[in-house]
Amino acid sequence: MNKKSILLFLVIGLPVVIFLFLKAFGNNEFTIPVYYEQGLGDSLKTPCLDRSTEQYIVKNPALPLGALKVVHFERMDGPVLKTRLEELERVQDVFYDVDNVLLLTQLNGTSIMKKDISDYDKRIQFLDEFWKVNELDSVAWAELKYCDVAMLPLDNRVVLVDEENKIRGYYNILEREETDRLILELRILNSKRK
Repeated sequence: MNKKSILLFLVIGLPVVIFLFLKAFGNNEFTIPVYYEQGLGDSLKTPCLDRSTEQYIVKNPALPLGALKVVHFERMDGPVLKTRLEELERVQDVFYDVDNVLLLTQLNGTSIMKKDISDYDKRIQFLDEFWKVNELDSVAWAELKYCDVAMLPLDNRVVLVDEENKIRGYYNILEREETDRLILELRILNSKRK
């Protein structure tokens, strides 16, 4: 009988005790990495980047301080653009009514203009207060993407920038799991603000 009691405790009681201990004394907290805390250094081959060893902060007036920003870069129209816009619409559906979250699509005006994506407006609802679509000339677009947000030419198309303009993540939103990760990390950053 004694062996059965010990076995029963190990099977049922021990997991309950561990759960209660973790619930009382554990701290369930997630951290989102901050990119380039020791500066960019020589990690990227783009010549226009600031090479100081201090925390890298995006300094471009197109990305205002005080809001979490999802920045999407687009160069040309096509089926891949449709997929990316649909994934970004998922982000919009979750955060459209959150004050400090913005979705910014930056178009390279040389190859795709704002009027070119108006066709998508029939299938995708762009909420102007939340989702801003900007058309930049190719020089300003390249400077923002490669020099300010530290992306490579073949890099992912979406970057998460926090309220202090620190880069918090890069996402390939052609993969649904990456969009899910973006949404989760935005939720975590937004919850830490409160």
